[in-house]
Amino acid sequence: MMEILPPQELSQLSPLEWVMPRSFISQVLCFPSTNPRIYEVLRDGLAGTLADVPYLASRIVAGTHPKGSVALSSPCDSLGDLFRVNDLATTVVYNDLKAGGFRPSLFDGLDLFSADLNPANKSPSPVFRAVLSLVKGGCLLSISLNHSTADITAFGSLLKIWASHCRTGSSEDIQFNQLWLDRTAIVNNSHHVPADTPLLLHKENSSPSSRPSKPVEIETAFFKYSAKSLKSLKAEVSKHLPDGTSWVSTSDILTALLWGSATSSEFSDDDNDIANDVCSMRIAVNCRSRYNPPLPKNYLGAAFGVSLVTAKKVDLMDIGRSSGETYSISAIANVAAAVRQSVNVIDEDKMNTIVNHLSAQEDVTGLKLCELPASVSIVSWADEGVYELDWGTELGHCEVVRLPTFKTKRYPVVFPRLPNGDLEVLVSFDQELLSRWRKVYGATPWKA
Repeated sequence: MMEILPPQELSQLSPLEWVMPRSFISQVLCFPSTNPRIYEVLRDGLAGTLADVPYLASRIVAGTHPKGSVALSSPCDSLGDLFRVNDLATTVVYNDLKAGGFRPSLFDGLDLFSADLNPANKSPSPVFRAVLSLVKGGCLLSISLNHSTADITAFGSLLKIWASHCRTGSSEDIQFNQLWLDRTAIVNNSHHVPADTPLLLHKENSSPSSRPSKPVEIETAFFKYSAKSLKSLKAEVSKHLPDGTSWVSTSDILTALLWGSATSSEFSDDDNDIANDVCSMRIAVNCRSRYNPPLPKNYLGAAFGVSLVTAKKVDLMDIGRSSGETYSISAIANVAAAVRQSVNVIDEDKMNTIVNHLSAQEDVTGLKLCELPASVSIVSWADEGVYELDWGTELGHCEVVRLPTFKTKRYPVVFPRLPNGDLEVLVSFDQELLSRWRKVYGATPWKA
């Protein structure tokens, strides 16, 4: 039988989490409920969640060794620190948000998140914060989890625990197990791996900032892609895969489409000298199932690698120019196959090599996942599992997941899969670039 470690041992951060982004995973869950007990139910449910996952009340502090690592403090925050209520009923109408498609700009300027999430805050960073905003005709639940403790899969698992406590008063019905917290599997499995090969890691060199660039107006928007159309496209693409790739997933194909849209939006159509050009992109890969034995599906730490995908620019441009029924199946097949091959690079040995290399360093400052840096990154939250969560009779089911406008450029983020299977994709670009993206999207046969 596997030994169950004490809670303090279970919750200590792994070397993989030392190199996570120093930021928060955040989402705004929108509910059309006005039940007067919402705050009470969520507060009591979070108290139960905190009993299951005590380090939600901890802070992220600098690790003693190696330099640049991070650790968890002892739990020090109260339930009141973790969760507060905000009354916006006189200024925000839920049906107005809905009528506007819950577009990100409608959330701008609202007091949705805890003030101590500000990166400029010099105190130790919190692990978890949530704010319930009561609006006329509904409510907005804004949740933030420190990326140094988790990935998006873990974020979804935490929501599952909280919803279970709100619904039933415990986490028994979702079979919560303390092994969900146990990071030692990642650390201990790596000891037999040589520590001298920093595979799938690179050093991020901070260069002195140059002259400030001219400020641009950023716009954040969502685009919806049809699950039915993507499934049909997969059947066609599967007939044209290059040698060495036996299959691709629908996710691989959507990634190819999004990468093509981004590339054609950023580059001019009259750039004809691209025949031999190659583009690179970073893609995060959930590796829970790639360990032997597998990590728990609901493992609450960070368990992903970042792989580098390379593809011919001419294929990406062909994908981006697709319109109506005129599109290059072979280009989509080539790029989707490149994505699949890079996803398959991530396995237990490679992850162990990363962890063991990090453990052997005196200084991990600036070390980042992925073998090489790449400006383009496509992130998928598709399998997070938000819409199926039942938060109990007072709250019910989340109607939509959103974020306010990003302040900086952001390449595609695939949001949680909708109940009908369709996928929403967030992009945040300057207005000129977004206008080109809209043109590409308007002509795509896969939009929902």
